[in-house]
Amino acid sequence: MYVNNVKSSANLYSSNVAATRYANSASSVRGVRKSDEFTPSAEAQSFSEMLNKLKNTSEVRQDRVNALQAQIAAGQYSVSAETLAASLLTNRF
Repeated sequence: MYVNNVKSSANLYSSNVAATRYANSASSVRGVRKSDEFTPSAEAQSFSEMLNKLKNTSEVRQDRVNALQAQIAAGQYSVSAETLAASLLTNRF
């Protein structure tokens, strides 16, 4: 603040006080230990375990594939046209 082309000392004092307060608060925070801690619930842990099992599980059901291959090789596998069309429409749209 300028009064008669002279800078007011009150303005200088208040800015130095603010700087000192900031420096003091910053230094006091550095010595504080963090005590925040996250502990997931049992339900969340269970969900996480199941999710990991699913990620590690193959998407191909090999036992089903082997059974279908055996039926095709033996000539015993047949699907009706209606079942095939319904499946195509259901999965497509």
